[in-house]
Amino acid sequence: MLDLHPLDLAVLLLYLGIIIGVGLWARRRVKGTGGLYQGNRTFGRVLTAMLNLGTMTDAGQTASVTSEIYRQGLSGVWFQNIVLFHTPFQWFTAALQRRARYIGPADIYTHRFESRLLAALYAGVILITALYANATGYLITGQTLQAMIVKPESAWTPEELRSVKGFRTLKAIEKVPEQARTPEQRAALPDLLARNERGDLQPFISHIDLGTFYILYAILIALYVVAGGLLAVAILDVVQGVLILFLSLVLIPAGLNAVGGLAGLTTKLEGGMFDLFGSSPTSDYTWYWVAALALLNLVVNAPKSFTIGGSARDERTARIGFVTGASVKRLMMIAWAFTGLMAAALYAGQVADPTAVWGYMTRNLLGAGALGLMIAAIFSANMDGNATISLDASAAAVKNIYLPLRPDASERRQLLLGRLIIAGVLGLSILLAHYVRNIVVIFTSALSIGSAVGASIWLAYFWRRLTTRAVIVQMSFSILLSAVAANVIPLLPALARTPTLLLQTEERTVEVERAATLTDVQLGRATATGQKITVAERIAPVPIFFTTLQRGSGGELVGKGPFRPGVWLMAQCGIDFTGWRKAGILTAAALFDVIVPFVLLITVSLLTRPNSERTLREFYARVHTPVVADPELDARLVQEKVENPHLVEQNKIFPGTNWEFWRPTRFDILGLLACLGIVAAVISLYLLIGSIGR
Repeated sequence: MLDLHPLDLAVLLLYLGIIIGVGLWARRRVKGTGGLYQGNRTFGRVLTAMLNLGTMTDAGQTASVTSEIYRQGLSGVWFQNIVLFHTPFQWFTAALQRRARYIGPADIYTHRFESRLLAALYAGVILITALYANATGYLITGQTLQAMIVKPESAWTPEELRSVKGFRTLKAIEKVPEQARTPEQRAALPDLLARNERGDLQPFISHIDLGTFYILYAILIALYVVAGGLLAVAILDVVQGVLILFLSLVLIPAGLNAVGGLAGLTTKLEGGMFDLFGSSPTSDYTWYWVAALALLNLVVNAPKSFTIGGSARDERTARIGFVTGASVKRLMMIAWAFTGLMAAALYAGQVADPTAVWGYMTRNLLGAGALGLMIAAIFSANMDGNATISLDASAAAVKNIYLPLRPDASERRQLLLGRLIIAGVLGLSILLAHYVRNIVVIFTSALSIGSAVGASIWLAYFWRRLTTRAVIVQMSFSILLSAVAANVIPLLPALARTPTLLLQTEERTVEVERAATLTDVQLGRATATGQKITVAERIAPVPIFFTTLQRGSGGELVGKGPFRPGVWLMAQCGIDFTGWRKAGILTAAALFDVIVPFVLLITVSLLTRPNSERTLREFYARVHTPVVADPELDARLVQEKVENPHLVEQNKIFPGTNWEFWRPTRFDILGLLACLGIVAAVISLYLLIGSIGR
């Protein structure tokens, strides 16, 4: 069956049985929406850590990190690892999410900003985002499994053979510089591009049919999430934690053996492949781009996860569990980075599509039984993300859209509706995954909306003067740019072909000094591996305003992918980007998305009326009151600060001002120092890996 060994099939069946069993067991403990969405706020440190590890991790990250390192070297790890620098902030993010004491993901808009309309709109954004995120999870899981479970070439049909040959031809032509292509290649390219756009070209043929897989995968997730809610997800995350560790480590010994150990790794890879920050002029991952992207993601990842973030029994549990889960992921990513380097050494120039590298390694290096565990790990890692996103969407729909319209709705009716919405979100995501082939690009673009939402959330916690009108103005402006302009402009032929919008950077050739590889020795560039040689590197022109440029049917350039409105606005202010590198342009775009929302929020807030004092007093009483496990005692502690606002003022670093930063406790400081130590340790381990190539 599917050319899998019976032992692999047995492992998969056992895993599926565990999933269904946990869902049925957890169902008996879900009596209301608090149980469905937050596990009744009873999770201890282990469950909290595993839940956060599972939420932060998916197999798509594993495959994408490996593929980026395969393409760009060790610096490609920053594609997913920019959150490493968030670890100290997460120590406080976990506290804020728990101190908010909300259930609905949009409750903060109802309570802090006194706007049910904003809450409903944000809930709608969460629902739409959940559809795209789930569809992306389906797509990544399905494509990863396709690369692992392939048909032998002898079993291909004539149509499948043409599909693979066409894909290989397209990739071969794309590797040839445009000016060096033969007339035959130029003539064949438009048809190949059109076939690839329709999905007619494939790098390999798999036993997995994506349409069937999406349906079965969604049903499997629904079986335990609809029944057991967040409790079922958390219990399964304990199993997932073990599987993810297996996923992260299993390929290292097999890969090292295949590549000839560390000596073979350094012989086959040039020194630049071991640079933690891209030293090559062609690298996308310069230190300043990594810093800007980390800053943007910090804004995007504002403390707004009230379902998962509110599930711990008290604040200390939430903080320790959150950071523990995050730290385990940081360590696992080191293993992913090492796997990516081995993939580059083993398959350089042999894999047409870098995203399939993880599947190639799994299929070629693992034996019977291990492949089944790997498939189970990929299932588990991605199912967790789909499950928690669906729970978030359901909570938003029930608590922030339905309940304001039907305030007398019983808990039983809310629970039933919540379960139906979970199933509906999972089902509708199948349609998106099946019909929208560019969903990964679209969803990545949609994430930029997070900077619009994130900026107001961060300021809401710490700046009392932030007003509802400022949030409306800023979010409207940011969404207009990040969602509307970025995605609509490429769809308008007149704008997508406007010469001033199709500007590219200047092409340059630079000389780079690096260590010689075995290939350099074979080509006569050096007498021994490791010898310092100077080579010419071409810095190809890249689009400034569009993500990519393609040739139309008439040979003209056409803008494709998301448009960069922030970069365009900066260009109108006189900044000339033609001499910049790609990393510099991306950095400018990220900084625009970070800075402009805060400027708008602060400016408009100072010009508009503050929110009501009663609302502000209640909200900041929560922010300044650590959560205890006893619900009744916790409510009394919050109410005490509501009735005695001077207690809040005494707890502030800047009393008598609008800034609401609380005085750090000994626990705050020790946790912060521990988080900084984790960041330093992980970076040291990356530098240790990089030193292998020197």
